[in-house]
Amino acid sequence: MSATVIGTVESAKVAQKAIDELLKAGFKDQDVEILEGDEDEIVAVIVERGFDEDDARGYAKAVSRGKTVVAARAVGARAEKAAAIIERYETAEEEGAELEGEQSVSEVEETLSVGKSKVASGGVRVTTHVSERPVEQAVTLRAEQVEVEHRSADRKLKPEEAEAAFAETTVEMLGTSEEAEVSKEARVVGEVALGKRVEEHKETVRDTVRRSEVEVEKIGTTARKSK
Repeated sequence: MSATVIGTVESAKVAQKAIDELLKAGFKDQDVEILEGDEDEIVAVIVERGFDEDDARGYAKAVSRGKTVVAARAVGARAEKAAAIIERYETAEEEGAELEGEQSVSEVEETLSVGKSKVASGGVRVTTHVSERPVEQAVTLRAEQVEVEHRSADRKLKPEEAEAAFAETTVEMLGTSEEAEVSKEARVVGEVALGKRVEEHKETVRDTVRRSEVEVEKIGTTARKSK
C-alpha cells in the first residue's frame, strides 16, 4: 500500500532541489510534487492523501507564511527513503536560509600543466664545393715524316717499260702524327650520410601556481554612550 510523505521547506527553489534529488533516487515524476493553491485547496489535497484535517491545516498555514510543501508517494522502504530526503532539505533550510541580496566571493586555484613542443636545437648543413688540381700523365705519340732520297741506278729497261717510264707520273706520300686526346670520367669516391639519433631525458619543470583564499571577518558596530 502506498503512503504519502509531506514536508515543508523554506522556498520553492529549495523544494525544486528536493524534487530533483527524489527523481535521481528513482522516484517517478508523477509521484513527487509541490502542493500549491489556497489554504482550503491544500487542506483538501492533504486530507485526500490520508492525513487528518488538523495536520493538513498546519501545512496549509505554513504555505500562507511563505513555506513550500513537498509531497511524495511511495511504498514501504521507499517511503522511508523519501522521508529522509525531504527531512534533509527541511533541516538544511532551518540551519541556514537563503540570504536576500546574496553575494559570493570565489576561491580560485591554479593547476600546473606541462606539455611538449619541438624546437630547433642545432644540426648539420652539408654543402658540396668543386675544386680543381693539376694532373699530368705521360703518353708516347708517334709522328711520321716523308723523306726523299735520290739513289743512282743503271738498269736497262725493256721496250714496254721504257714507254711507261716516259709517261708523266705523280706519286704522293703523306706523313702522319699522333695527337693526345683527353677524356674525363667521373667516379663516386665517397659519401656523407645524414641521419638522426634520438635521445630521451627527464626534466623537472618548476613553477609557481596561485590560489586565492577567502577570509571571513565579522564586522561589528560600536555603541555610543549617552551622557
